[in-house]
Amino acid sequence: MKKSNKQYAKALYEVSKDAPKNHLDEVAKQFLSLLLKDRKLKKIEYIIDEFERYSKNQDGIKEVEVESAGELSKITLSKIKKTFGDNAEIKETTNPNLIGGIRIKVDNIVYDASLKKQLSRLKNQLI
Repeated sequence: MKKSNKQYAKALYEVSKDAPKNHLDEVAKQFLSLLLKDRKLKKIEYIIDEFERYSKNQDGIKEVEVESAGELSKITLSKIKKTFGDNAEIKETTNPNLIGGIRIKVDNIVYDASLKKQLSRLKNQLI
């Protein structure tokens, strides 16, 4: 049976979460041996990304991606963090194509309050 990157990530998390720190090197070696055996070493970056996402999720940390036309002030970012809770981890990116406003992605939900989206809605209403 073919295993997904997410399955490898979950397996690594389950094996490493309660392992003593002095055994993590051995856990990593065994995991790399498994990836080599299963011919998945080329996918290690994706597996690590999945591991980080899964680990944060298990620890109750929300990844909040904030995209805006320009850099947001610390006050605005603080308000966004407060909205999503103290365990929110904010990742900010700029995208001049948004024209103005922001787009926020949490889990698989996108909150789009960009000027580009609002203009698109207006255009659709007028047509």
